[in-house]
Amino acid sequence: MKFFASMLLCAAALVAAPVSAQEAAVASPSATGTLIVDIKPFTSEKELPKKVDKQLRSGGLEWGIRDRQLVFTMVGKQFVDFPISHMTRYGQSETLVLPAGEYRITGIGLEMTAGFSVQKILDRGAFVNDDVVVFQVEPGKTSTLHINPVIKRDGAFVVDFWMPTMMASVTTEAGTSAEKALNVRGDASIAWPNYKGPLKFVAK
Repeated sequence: MKFFASMLLCAAALVAAPVSAQEAAVASPSATGTLIVDIKPFTSEKELPKKVDKQLRSGGLEWGIRDRQLVFTMVGKQFVDFPISHMTRYGQSETLVLPAGEYRITGIGLEMTAGFSVQKILDRGAFVNDDVVVFQVEPGKTSTLHINPVIKRDGAFVVDFWMPTMMASVTTEAGTSAEKALNVRGDASIAWPNYKGPLKFVAK
């Protein structure tokens, strides 16, 4: 009888193991959601020279994600201490499966100014906009981050400098949020020399 009881316990254990695995498989998707990063085709407030238009159509936006933070940067990634590992072209999108929870978007902007060194240009023109957009990735659901690049004109010396303003909004089942500019300097912007946070690369 002890032998048969042991066999029954072993059989029960063998049956229970697949059930636990199935439960884990069911639980896993509920802890993640989908984020689509949708970079719209650029538009321009002014007519673009044909050469500029052609260059911009082959361009895109650089961004990265880590620890529930997304960073979009107009400053070269060699100056940013963050994994800027994505370059999404205008008119294209990327899809990510992420842990459910709250995510924040930071924009690093650059106003082109006169300067005889890269550091001078950064000190005068670069700035950080922390947590411009906050949104949720819901378990088992899809959120879409729309980035609408609007080309504006700025000047440096006698050379035209074309910089997209990144207008961001998020669409969920509840609707679409209002657009916010990620890389426009405002009252909450932190000038590059004054920024002491973790996103600025400092050589040691």
